[in-house]
Amino acid sequence: AEAYCALTNNKNRGKKPNAGGDPTPVGGPNPRAGNKYGQIVRWRPANGDHTARKFSWDLYVLAGNPAVHKDDRKGSDNVNPGNFFNSPDGLAFDSRGLLWIQTDGNYSNEGDFAGMGNNQMLIGDPATGEIRRFLVGPKECEITGLTFSGDRRTVFVGIQHPGERGNSHRPGGGDSVPRSAVIANARYD
Repeated sequence: AEAYCALTNNKNRGKKPNAGGDPTPVGGPNPRAGNKYGQIVRWRPANGDHTARKFSWDLYVLAGNPAVHKDDRKGSDNVNPGNFFNSPDGLAFDSRGLLWIQTDGNYSNEGDFAGMGNNQMLIGDPATGEIRRFLVGPKECEITGLTFSGDRRTVFVGIQHPGERGNSHRPGGGDSVPRSAVIANARYD
């Protein structure tokens, strides 16, 4: 039995707060100053007992951009050119124990975020650490919320505020605005 937490990002990590004082610490579950990409922390209670007073922890994934960076901003070893992402935000487990990761991050595709594309949903295997991209959302959206049908053959996923910068008028054209939606992805095999 494990617990997971998405730490979406913190560009102010390692900097002094606005009111002065000591900088927010860098280390442990927050290993990078100016952390633009985020991470997912995993806790394991002693003996699998959630009432235990001791636990161990690790970083399941340190998100990053290996297309731009070669240092710790490239991400952990389970981040690669086929799955890189930023700002993990939503987490859920399915009945097989796979971790579904939803992002709400920077989709500019410029600078530190070059090549990252739109927000997305990925699937991680907690046992192996492998992460694969499942879907990519439309322009300027957040991927948020998911649930499964009773037979576990369909996943329903929330697409929130697509085109939020106001430059998109799809699908209606004119002055219309894109609408949030729930999409269904069904498995038939």
